[in-house]
Amino acid sequence: MSVVTLFVESENARSERRFQKSVTIDDLKTRLEPIVGIPANDQRIVILQGTAVVGEITDGTKMLGYYPVEDYMSLRVTSTNPSGTQVNFNDESQVEKYVMDDDEYDKRTDSVRAFKRRHNMGRFADAKSAMSIDEEDEFKVEAATISVGNRCEVAVVGSTDFARRGTVRFVGKTSFRPGYWVGIEYDEPVGKNGGTVDGVEYFKCAFQHGSFVRPDKVTVGDFPEENLFDSDLEEM
Repeated sequence: MSVVTLFVESENARSERRFQKSVTIDDLKTRLEPIVGIPANDQRIVILQGTAVVGEITDGTKMLGYYPVEDYMSLRVTSTNPSGTQVNFNDESQVEKYVMDDDEYDKRTDSVRAFKRRHNMGRFADAKSAMSIDEEDEFKVEAATISVGNRCEVAVVGSTDFARRGTVRFVGKTSFRPGYWVGIEYDEPVGKNGGTVDGVEYFKCAFQHGSFVRPDKVTVGDFPEENLFDSDLEEM
């Protein structure tokens, strides 16, 4: 089956996706809904090559391949119903906040409070660090089991059944925090950077695909790239 790689653009998101050219437009819109936050019936899809408009997708019964789509073109999705329901992924007020008990937070070694305690800052200015582990060697043992190039899953705080997948691009010490860190290139744009922190480049990847986590949050193994359209990929 023929597959095309396209960028999906909307007011709320931009990501790279792979589609079967045999998918119908009605099915495509249904699959785009959780990505762009616009109900399938309200979607207007325009094909772009760079900034130039190539055409508009209108017939829901046609297959994607009926239209002049080529690799790395863009599908710009807008709403035909401004007053309708639309999820705004940039509105943080709609995101459920994770609240941590103060005692649990105080036990963490990767928090702002722990950082201030280690460096005798703020209310800890006159107190000695309570850390019993050498800060520079924190997570050294865990880091030794991880290598650049490993596929991995990264545990998400507050979730026991969800993890983000990616590839290890950096393992070692950094200038932004003591101890050992793992630089991850996520498969999806769920990261915080492009491999650069405070002007220092540790690795390079697409922006918002990169992030740094402690080694104890990383599990390496045979974790293939996940895709919202796995059923399509299995037909390749």
